[in-house]
Amino acid sequence: MTPHRLSRRTRPAIAILTVTLSLASAPAGAHDVFWSAGAVADTLLEGHLSGHRHGGAGNRPLDAPRVAWLATVGADGALRVAPLPAAAPVTVPADGLADFALVDWGWWTKTADGTVNRHPAEVARPLQAWRSQETVKHLRGWSPGLATPLGRGFELTPLTDPRALSPGDKLAVLATADGRPVAGAAVAYGDDTRGATGPDGRINIRLRHAGLQAVRASWRRPDADDPRYEDVRTAVLTFDLAGR
Repeated sequence: MTPHRLSRRTRPAIAILTVTLSLASAPAGAHDVFWSAGAVADTLLEGHLSGHRHGGAGNRPLDAPRVAWLATVGADGALRVAPLPAAAPVTVPADGLADFALVDWGWWTKTADGTVNRHPAEVARPLQAWRSQETVKHLRGWSPGLATPLGRGFELTPLTDPRALSPGDKLAVLATADGRPVAGAAVAYGDDTRGATGPDGRINIRLRHAGLQAVRASWRRPDADDPRYEDVRTAVLTFDLAGR
């Protein structure tokens, strides 16, 4: 891994990161993508979180070619960019403050016979098509550098240490695309839509409960190569909130 200095702090461990994909990202059926924590390495899985909690039935390692960028923030606060594995499982060392993956789902095309994971040019009579990417960020600790976007893909970044908050407090979150603020991104907390980011890419989210928190955002725009189709980005930020 290639280290890049951020800052330093300690971190507590948390077992599981879960991400529910939007239907736009996974039209063949919504799944969870999550980091499964281990003593030595965290593994990126897809499937169903509830099944993972009860023995892992139906879950499997995420296909390695789906991952476009992989990194952790170590316990020393340094950003470490990981080499992309040639095959599953996709893992990172389980000794850091944060795990991050940029997942590229490629092109999805809707036809009269269903939706396929192919470019519209490869499909007869496409009805609708979109390119889909998402980021999966999980915080297990904190460093001041984590208040700055990592700068890869569409990303959610907390502007303060969320683990220092209590249920009922508000968390300021920043949405960015390759490090630049994104206005108008739809943001949800848990399963509830909370609004859209402002011109500065920010939104305040009131945390409602203790335990695992999930803040999700989605952003659509015309595809840069072919504006007839869409570029759909999703991002998820998760962390554990202690009860006070």
